Amino acid sequence: MTCFVGHLNKKGYFAKLGIEVTKENAKAIEHEIAKIVGREGEHCPEIWMQMKAWLDDPKKRLELEGKLRRKFGAANR
Repeated sequence: MTCFVGHLNKKGYFAKLGIEVTKENAKAIEHEIAKIVGREGEHCPEIWMQMKAWLDDPKKRLELEGKLRRKFGAANR
């Protein structure tokens, strides 16, 4: 599992969004998060730092979670 995706999955973050994280889709989720938060092509620590900032901002959090649900939510399996 990728660095922060595994951590957030263990904390139940993705389950709350209706997203099932697997070995097959974990890397795609990480890449999508990087794209959403503007850190595409960067390494895990930079992506995670920016994602934490997005999670702390209510508007950005809604945007991030909405995009992740649309791309990886139960309706898209």
